[in-house]
Amino acid sequence: MKYLPPLFLTFFVMTSSFAQNSNIDSLRNILPAAAGESKIKVLLELCWQYRFINADTARQFGLKALALATEAPNKALEAEALTYIGVTHEAQGNFKEALISELRALTLRREIGDDSRTAKTLNDIGIIYDQKGDYQKSLEYYYEARRIFERLKDPSNTAMVISNIGIVLKAQKEYKKVIGYYHEALSIYKRINNKFGIAACDANLGSVYFYLAQYDSSLYYSLKSTKEFEEQNVRQFLAMTFLNAGMAYDGMGQEAKALDYLNRAQKINEEYGSKKEISEVLVYTAKINRKTGQFGLGITNAEQGLAIAEKIGASEQILSAREELSALKAAKGDFKGAYDEHRLYVALKDSVFQKEKSKQIAELQTLYETEKKENAIQLLTQENELKDFHLLRIQFITVLLAILLMGVVVVGYLWRNRIKLKQQAELESTKALLKDTQLQAVITSQEDERRRFAADLHDGMGQMISALRLNLSHDTVQKNKVDEAVDILNEMNVEIRKIAFNLMPQVLMSSGLTEALTEFANRINRTGRVQISIQAFDVNQEMSAQQKIALYRICQEWVNNVLKYSGATKISLQLVQHEDELVTIIEDNGQGFDTSTLLASQGNGWKNINSRLGLIKGNIEIDSAKGHEGTTIVITVPEEKSVIAS
Repeated sequence: MKYLPPLFLTFFVMTSSFAQNSNIDSLRNILPAAAGESKIKVLLELCWQYRFINADTARQFGLKALALATEAPNKALEAEALTYIGVTHEAQGNFKEALISELRALTLRREIGDDSRTAKTLNDIGIIYDQKGDYQKSLEYYYEARRIFERLKDPSNTAMVISNIGIVLKAQKEYKKVIGYYHEALSIYKRINNKFGIAACDANLGSVYFYLAQYDSSLYYSLKSTKEFEEQNVRQFLAMTFLNAGMAYDGMGQEAKALDYLNRAQKINEEYGSKKEISEVLVYTAKINRKTGQFGLGITNAEQGLAIAEKIGASEQILSAREELSALKAAKGDFKGAYDEHRLYVALKDSVFQKEKSKQIAELQTLYETEKKENAIQLLTQENELKDFHLLRIQFITVLLAILLMGVVVVGYLWRNRIKLKQQAELESTKALLKDTQLQAVITSQEDERRRFAADLHDGMGQMISALRLNLSHDTVQKNKVDEAVDILNEMNVEIRKIAFNLMPQVLMSSGLTEALTEFANRINRTGRVQISIQAFDVNQEMSAQQKIALYRICQEWVNNVLKYSGATKISLQLVQHEDELVTIIEDNGQGFDTSTLLASQGNGWKNINSRLGLIKGNIEIDSAKGHEGTTIVITVPEEKSVIAS
């Protein structure tokens, strides 16, 4: 049974309730006198303002704007009206109507060539498909939107899509990967101080920690996001955070508090007419009713949730309701009814699977037909090009002669200028190469010396100490002196092994970065001062020795600083491999600090970190504040590209 709705992110600007109502009154006053394009824009603004108050009223303004924009005609405003109408339908769970409006808007956006708004519409469509349970379609639209936003260098909307992709992965139970995506989006939102994005990420973290059975973390993030939304006067999304908190309380065995938060969520859902969310709360309330022995009330709630889900075509909620009804009827002793409900649940589940399979076959057929049409078009194009070839050749020769004549006049100047620019570029390139070579030589020399020293300590001193221990252990020597000498030698042996590990851990070169960091963490964990956890997702095992050593030393340096200055008791280190980059996230629960002080620091530790980052072309982002608990750093290193020598 699947619960805990995620908070999908879409593009809008939040305002306070007072400012919103004031703005609505102002817009209503100027609407009668407005005309033409101005009237359409006023209607659209009213639609958007009412979106957070009453979706039905908002849609009426949107439909009026759409009629005027179509009549004008004005494609840009027509697309805007369709988008707003789609958002009102999606908010109420009318997914079919929402898709019709958003897909029409997408067609117009592409005709206009507005890339930014096209990407936002793609994101909205991805949300609708996710709500319907069509995750493959949802991801297709999300990834297309992300590519556009990244090309446009739009960090806020890039983070929005990353967060929504995490929601889809959560539906596929990739929970640990989801946490990485949410933290990546959260890092971007914190960097640009997007308070709504921060609150949304906190809400989604509260949801995913529930699935990992970490109910205290789920409750923490749910209540944190609730407070953030209340401070921003974003009432609409409180329903989701209330539901998340209720789920967490239920996981902790506090059913009374769970029902209290579920009731709060349901009041807001009913206020906004959010059908899918109403269904989810009813079904989960039925689950708690079953746990507390209120089987009749549970059946009533589950049946109401089922009726709403069937009406809007939300397949996932239908499955959840059927599954819960089967469990409730079995608990009540109605085994025939339980069997009937389970049979309907299995039939619907199989139907969803067959529908997905048929859709994939249809997509393959469509691709085949499209390819045939493209080949026919290409053949026709080639024939037309051949007919025009002779005429184009004459025109080309004429233009070419003219260009050659002009080229003779300027070729001398261009050639001289080209040589000068080339020499300047070569000089700059040589300087940069020399700088990189010097830096690499220093670090490589340092690492080689550490490696040699570690081997000498381990192989030389270690063997000598072992031999001495063996000699002193004979009974011919006084026993008390032997015991004392053996204890001292054992301590020396342990200390030398520690020195050898710090200089160059053998596991780093033999087994890789993840294993070396794990061994490093285990050594610190054994002290009992702090608990370090290591998580790695799809880390490239083929990374170069230079990159492994640099990342290991950076992590080692940062963790040692945390141990020295922050007073932390928990440290989390995550390695997340993406297609083009490796992201390393280190979090601790110690005392925060003023990041500007560190950035201006001339200390050797900070210099070493930046030198190694420069060598592997990485960058670092630090999220911390003086007087606050916890610090997070995000280290991004680009994937190494293979180079073929010519």
